[in-house]
Amino acid sequence: MTSVIRHSLTILFPFVLMDVLLSWIDEAWLRPDGFYYQIFQFKRAGNALIETGYSLSDLVIMLNVVVSICAAYLVGYYYAEFFHKDKMTTGLASGAAYIILNYDYRSPDNLFLFDNFGLRALFLAFVTGIIVGLIFRIPFSNHFSSHQVVTEDDRLFSRSQRMFFPLAIVIILFVGIGFSLSLVTAAGPLGILNEGIATITLGKATTHVFAILASAVISNLLMFFGLASPIAQPRLTGFTTYSGANYQFSQAHHTSFGAPYPITLHTLYDVFGNISGVGGMLALMIAILLVGIVHRERRVAYRGLLPTLSNMSGIGLVGLPMIFNSIYLLPMLIVPVFNMLVGAVLIKSRIIPPAVYRIPWTTPGILQGYAGTGGDIATLIVAIILFLLDIIFFIPFVKNGNRLQALLITRERNHKTETGRDQNDQ
Repeated sequence: MTSVIRHSLTILFPFVLMDVLLSWIDEAWLRPDGFYYQIFQFKRAGNALIETGYSLSDLVIMLNVVVSICAAYLVGYYYAEFFHKDKMTTGLASGAAYIILNYDYRSPDNLFLFDNFGLRALFLAFVTGIIVGLIFRIPFSNHFSSHQVVTEDDRLFSRSQRMFFPLAIVIILFVGIGFSLSLVTAAGPLGILNEGIATITLGKATTHVFAILASAVISNLLMFFGLASPIAQPRLTGFTTYSGANYQFSQAHHTSFGAPYPITLHTLYDVFGNISGVGGMLALMIAILLVGIVHRERRVAYRGLLPTLSNMSGIGLVGLPMIFNSIYLLPMLIVPVFNMLVGAVLIKSRIIPPAVYRIPWTTPGILQGYAGTGGDIATLIVAIILFLLDIIFFIPFVKNGNRLQALLITRERNHKTETGRDQNDQ
């Protein structure tokens, strides 16, 4: 099953690369709340950049739809190929099923649940493709395709007739699931997941260190499976209500030392959990560029470096890939937790102040603490040290990946050699 998803991600990568690059330009460069927009003071350029950003945002939404439909199609396609079934029809049915599942049955305007498309919902597309593949594996009667096959058109017609019953089951099943979910929530299947996780891991516990650490672990596990987390940036405003009290305190006392809520999602997860990028992705990419020997991974790291610096990890997730890649799962979970533990100890010890200022979510992780504290040098030094430690921590795992790749290459060469000998003997 993992090979089916890996093959799908490989074919999907060019679409994801385009999607993430355009999203990065839009969010970081063309939005008034973007990091580079504010740094380079693009406000002087007038509204032209903002209008361009709106158009680019619409294009990103369309690409998100394409990415999800293609992901469902590819998983269904390769799943059917693995079991020697009709891969083209299975793939098409998978893409159609995903569209049906994410139709807004509550809307009178015939809209779709666009928040359920894109990289944030790849797992949902994977599951859709697998379910459709399972349905198409069911042996149905060939009564409708029992006519004599003489020409190529006859063969195609016979094949299409065999697909009628599984296709009907797919449509009925996914309409039923989509409609049932619409009775529970207006946010669709992904909305139910995010709301449930947010309620369990966040709620009123966002000032507790271990609750935030648990939320970070769950967030990165979701990323490993191809799902977005409710605590990942940009986050809903309701999850950062403590930041307002901290900000008011800093304005009244001209310091953030002694803030009423020194431990929050913002002061820990945003500032320390993302120092090396989401899930340590930026540190991993730099480690790959330093010691990696896999040409494909190095090219992905080069292409994804700048967007990942702005907390957009999609290129690495799909290109390396990180999704369903057990080699990097352990550091992906440990690195953010380690960084946040260090941050919590330093904040509690009043060695560094908590970040109280609101900053653009596209701010590089290594600078979020510095910007969020109003320019505290100690926080910046800590961030740099942690970032270097994260890179060092990833290096053994990258080397392990190198060894596995070398073994695969050797095995492939031996297989080709044996195949060539067998052909010569014949």
